[in-house]
Amino acid sequence: MSQSPVVRLQDVTKKIGSRTIIDRISLEVFPGEVFGFLGPNGSGKTTTIRMMVGLMSITAGDILIDGHSIRREFPKAIRHVGAIVENPELYRYLTGYQNLVHFARMVPGISRSRIDEVVRLVGMESRIHDKVKRYSLGMRQRLGVAQAVLHRPKLLVLDEPTNGLDPAGIRELRDYLRNLAREEGTAVFVSSHLLSEMELMCDRVAILQKGQVVDIRSIRREPETSEAVQDDVWFDVDRPEDALRVLDGLGKGRLEDGRLTVTADRRTVADINRRLVEAGFGVYGIRVKTKSLEDQFLEVTRGESVG
Repeated sequence: MSQSPVVRLQDVTKKIGSRTIIDRISLEVFPGEVFGFLGPNGSGKTTTIRMMVGLMSITAGDILIDGHSIRREFPKAIRHVGAIVENPELYRYLTGYQNLVHFARMVPGISRSRIDEVVRLVGMESRIHDKVKRYSLGMRQRLGVAQAVLHRPKLLVLDEPTNGLDPAGIRELRDYLRNLAREEGTAVFVSSHLLSEMELMCDRVAILQKGQVVDIRSIRREPETSEAVQDDVWFDVDRPEDALRVLDGLGKGRLEDGRLTVTADRRTVADINRRLVEAGFGVYGIRVKTKSLEDQFLEVTRGESVG
C-alpha cells in the first residue's frame, strides 16, 4: 500500500508484574482498510485495544496514530480516534438524535449537517428520533458507531462489536463498517470471535497468540496482483486421469480424491480449460480450492479456541 498507515504499533509490550501480557507487537493499519484482530481467549486482544485508546499504559514500545505517539502526545493522537470498547455508552431516556447532539457539543466543529450525514451513513433516518430505550441491541450498536465517527476520526476501534447481535444486525453492522471505510477512508480496527463474519468484513487480519502476532494475512486480494497469484484449482472434468495426461506441463497437476487439481495462476487456468475442451473432455466446473479463515486460524493457533 502506498498510503501512510493511520496507526502503527511498534514493538508494543505490556507487562503486569513479572507476567508479559503483550510481547513486542508490531503492525500497521491503513486508510480505508477494515483490519481484523483475532486470537484465542486470553491472547491479549482487549489489552492491545485498551492501550491503543489510552485506557491502559504501555510498558515498552509505542503506538502512533496519524504520526502522533499515544504515550507522548496523547491529546493529539486520541483526537483522531473513535472507539467502542465493550458496549456503547448512551443515554437511554434521550432519543438517538439527542444523544448525537449531546456528544457533538463536547467536540468542537461538529455541525448539524454532519450529524444528519452520519445518521444517513448508518441508515437510521427512520428511527433516529425514537428514544434509545426502544432500540434493539443492533440499533444501539449502530448509534454507538455513529457517535464514534461524528468527529471524522481517522481510526475507528471496535472491541467485539457483534456481541449479542442477531444475524440481521451483524450483517447491517458489517455493511456499515465496509461502507464507512470506503466512503470516508476510515481505518477500522475490529476484534471479534466470529471468524466467518471477520472473513466477510475484513481486508486483512492479524492473529494473536500468547501475546504475540503470529501471522498477518490478506482476506481480500489486491486486484493488481491477482493475475500473478497461483491457487490450487479443482476441475470437475470427466475422465480426470486421462485429463491429467494431456495437460503437458500446464500448471502443477495432480489427482486429489479423484478430482483433477492444478496449481496455477488465472491465465494458466484459462489455458487449461481451453486445452481440455479442445481435447474433447467435458469440463463441468472450475473452482478455486480455498481455506476458510477458520481453517487458517486453527492451523496457525494449532486448534486453540478463539475468543
